[in-house]
Amino acid sequence: MGDFHPEPTPVGYKWRSSKWFILSTITIALFAETFLYGFLVPILGYMFQNRLHIDPSETQKFTSAVLALHGAVSVVSGPIIGHFADKSPNRKTPLLVSILACIIGTGMVSAAPSVPILFIGRVMQGIAASAVWIVGFATIADTVSEDNMGAVMGLTMSFVNLGMIGGPALSGLLLEAVGYWLTWLTPLLILIVDLIARLVMIESPANSSSHHKATSQPEADVEENMEASETTSLLSPPTSLLSPREDSQSPPVAANFWFIMACDARVLTVLLVIISGTTVGTSFHATLPLHVQETFGWGPGTTGFLFSCLLAPGLLIGPLAGWVRDRVGIRPPAVVALLLQAVLQGLLGIAGSNRFSWASAENWGGTIYIASIMAIGATRPFMTGIGPTELTVVVKSHQEKTPGIFGPKGGLSRVFSMMEVAASLGMTIGPIIGGYLKEMVGYDYMSWTWRGLLYLILAVLVMSFLGSKSPDKATPYEESD
Repeated sequence: MGDFHPEPTPVGYKWRSSKWFILSTITIALFAETFLYGFLVPILGYMFQNRLHIDPSETQKFTSAVLALHGAVSVVSGPIIGHFADKSPNRKTPLLVSILACIIGTGMVSAAPSVPILFIGRVMQGIAASAVWIVGFATIADTVSEDNMGAVMGLTMSFVNLGMIGGPALSGLLLEAVGYWLTWLTPLLILIVDLIARLVMIESPANSSSHHKATSQPEADVEENMEASETTSLLSPPTSLLSPREDSQSPPVAANFWFIMACDARVLTVLLVIISGTTVGTSFHATLPLHVQETFGWGPGTTGFLFSCLLAPGLLIGPLAGWVRDRVGIRPPAVVALLLQAVLQGLLGIAGSNRFSWASAENWGGTIYIASIMAIGATRPFMTGIGPTELTVVVKSHQEKTPGIFGPKGGLSRVFSMMEVAASLGMTIGPIIGGYLKEMVGYDYMSWTWRGLLYLILAVLVMSFLGSKSPDKATPYEESD
């Protein structure tokens, strides 16, 4: 075996497989998906009325359906994508398949001659976006050490927020300035850059390390690994959580993963934080514009400014939040952020209310509302970024305790599919719950009870179940080596 020569390395292997290029590629992919999601929002009305000739009275219904479809598709496709991504021999293949599906779906949406074609294109976009989130986060987790995960995720989420802000702002501006078809050139160019980056990228060294060792290490090391593998095989049946099968390990491994994750309090807490945070965040879309118009008399321009205040602080605060998590752990900053969110949501309910003269619309109500929105946007990164970091630690800790428990490719794609499903579920139900509660109990009571109390409950759960930096805790955050 020692006489065989390794295959020649590809051109530019060093930089194409480097961490910075892999992380840049995934960041571009995530930015493209969030940009595309928001890009469609301002031009949907034009598409329905001028291209598809939908009755104006039906526009709101079809707009809500198109936006909700994206989240609903991700809820269904997420676990399936995660399962097969963990079975895939590499991360690059599903990333390439997803970008092709996204390009086709975007073409169908932009050129849709009918509502059904628009919906089919939207389904393809939703599936592609789900794959990017799942495989993208798994690739980051493969590439970055746990000690730097927070900072990297924080920086990545800053670009995600940039896509959320830039997509709708740019599409609305371009539609008025250059027309419908030239407007769609912008996402097309971004998708082409995204495709080129994914084609050029070479699989993460972390993923290929096992293959490299198997083909280039000394024979003594190979024999050592074979003995260790045999020992693991002998030990795996008694440690299996399901009835062992001598003829196949795949079915129980797949079943074990979902069972273990569903019984892990850390995973359940993270998913609840993601669902709740996304639900509250997306409820602003259904409640904020009408509330500020009724209470303060603010029009679309001010409404757009408020949404920018909700998202823009995360561009700068995101990396800082990640750095803090890497230094002190997830628990302290997340708990403080959740408590502050509860207080700020309460202030939103007070602002403009006639129950408090100092906070009425005629006095300080408008100022309090804008300041609260900005503070919510500034504290959100300390809460929203805990998912990828904590879930990565959970999966790796299980795999360290029981090697091979989630199969040869691990369970990162599957656990991130759970995160994607949670976020998509929140995106789907957020506007519905927010709009319903505003109509039933009013904006002030909705902010004090549903939003404020929810964050207080989440703070208690995070304090009780999520890990910290302390080495004596159940969830270690230091590198084992």
